[in-house]
Amino acid sequence: MKRKRSRSVWESRNEAFDSMLLRVTKRKRESIEKSMLRPLSKEILRCIYIIFIMLLDTFVLLQILLDMPRLFGFILFAVILILALYVEIIIYGSIWGKNGFWSLDYYRKTKKYNK
Repeated sequence: MKRKRSRSVWESRNEAFDSMLLRVTKRKRESIEKSMLRPLSKEILRCIYIIFIMLLDTFVLLQILLDMPRLFGFILFAVILILALYVEIIIYGSIWGKNGFWSLDYYRKTKKYNK
């Protein structure tokens, strides 16, 4: 006959701590989400967009600068940098700008976030 193993004090305290930690982190996350005007997923996408654009501007344009001859490389670098920044700002404005479909005004007007 097998003996039923009793739980030690350490195991029970460990489980109690884990359940308390889950409750606290859930409450903290809900508190952060309620304080934000946009949903957390939209904020994460906005941050990823900004990081991607910074990486794109840095590495692609520097690669163009390294691959081209000196003078032509600098001119091409400046032209592509200006065009890229213009396009990136237009895209950002159309998504998260004042009239964008993920703008703060949109979320302020919705009933879900107007509680």
